[in-house]
Amino acid sequence: MTTTVKSAAKRYEPTIHNVRYGIKGILLYLLPLPALITAIGSLMRGDVMATLVTGGVFAAFMVGASVARHGFRLEGEYERRKIARAPSTPFKTVAALIISIATGILDWWSSDYAMSGILPAVLIGAVTFLGFALYYGLDPRKDKAGNISIGVTLEEVLDALDAANVKIDAIEQARRQIPNPEFNARLQRITSKAREVLTSIEDDPTRLSRARKFLKVYLDGTQRVTEGYARTHQGEKAVALETNFSRVLDSIEQTFAEQQAKLLEDNHFDLDVQIEVLETQLKREGVL
Repeated sequence: MTTTVKSAAKRYEPTIHNVRYGIKGILLYLLPLPALITAIGSLMRGDVMATLVTGGVFAAFMVGASVARHGFRLEGEYERRKIARAPSTPFKTVAALIISIATGILDWWSSDYAMSGILPAVLIGAVTFLGFALYYGLDPRKDKAGNISIGVTLEEVLDALDAANVKIDAIEQARRQIPNPEFNARLQRITSKAREVLTSIEDDPTRLSRARKFLKVYLDGTQRVTEGYARTHQGEKAVALETNFSRVLDSIEQTFAEQQAKLLEDNHFDLDVQIEVLETQLKREGVL
């Protein structure tokens, strides 16, 4: 019973994690509502300058909120993975700067652009930036190395994981264009198993050397055949395409199910043999 509960918790943990980061930062969109109300009131009064300033501040707040939310999503992915590359662009920091500058401008405008109001406006902006940083934090700037050991470099592992994730995302995107529920379910199982392999590599990066060829053949083949079927499944040869596509998915699913366990072992020979068999079939089907 305990094992079942733990398994279920592990299975739904990514979903809960995604939901948590999906709603994070929603309040940032509510923060500039007073500026919007002021802009509407100024427009109704015919005050062009006040409308431009308050409307511009509202727009800046909305841009900052959107940038921050993108940063939160990247941060969520970064925290979920054991080996990850730090975001190349500090979106959260950029968002904090946009919001703090907009707040400072709004405060200065409320003081009728007085020179004496510049310093308080700067202080208000600085406090806003500090408040954002304390509440939401700033962007992670250091790559997560996990359990990197001798024989493999962090950059090598990150490049391989990033490339694999791009291919899995492409398969997912193509899958959503396929209306067949059975094929959708099978492709979901395939991408789920692929992500499990990536997780196992994060747990033990030394597995990358054995998983590299398998992931390349497996993901390249699945991506090509899925994208090809998604483009042509409504054509005149739909029945023949469905038969070929189903046969290829059978091979991919079966081979991956067998080799996922062997990948965690030291059975190099069996793994390479099965990869060659799968690669030969994919080439025969015109996938590779």
